[in-house]
Amino acid sequence: MAIVKKTIYAANGYILKISLLLIFLMMIATVADVTGRMFIRPIPGIFELTRYSLGVIVFTSLGYSQIHKVHIVLDLVVSRFPAFLQRVIDVFIYLLALVTFSLAFWQMLVYAGRLYNSGLITTVLRIQVFPWVFVSAIAVLFFDLVLLVDLIEAIGKLKKGGGDK
Repeated sequence: MAIVKKTIYAANGYILKISLLLIFLMMIATVADVTGRMFIRPIPGIFELTRYSLGVIVFTSLGYSQIHKVHIVLDLVVSRFPAFLQRVIDVFIYLLALVTFSLAFWQMLVYAGRLYNSGLITTVLRIQVFPWVFVSAIAVLFFDLVLLVDLIEAIGKLKKGGGDK
């Protein structure tokens, strides 16, 4: 399990690099566009690229965020429960998240396929839309894998029992 976990975590690290690269490129493009608006003219298509890039950035950062547990957690009530009940709730939440994001992955693949078959392109730059959705879907798949690892670990903690969480 340790090698699988390490591989999934490493893959999510590489997927995060897509997010970081897009953020950097968006920053440069936005500065160039604003500067162009002030002196010459705006760069055509920057709005399109920013819109699709933001979608990919969100999905490619999910796995890394889950690995480091930096999502917002509201445990005001749950933290007061006994440790065993907290572990049961953890298993339920991970299972629910895994099912939800697995369905999201599947539907994103279906949607990317429909976009590919329809040949939908952006208005200004005339680039295809499906690759953006496909990359996002793959990122959700790797987020699912992190959730699966977390679910397995939560089940292991539940089986061990004990008083601490």
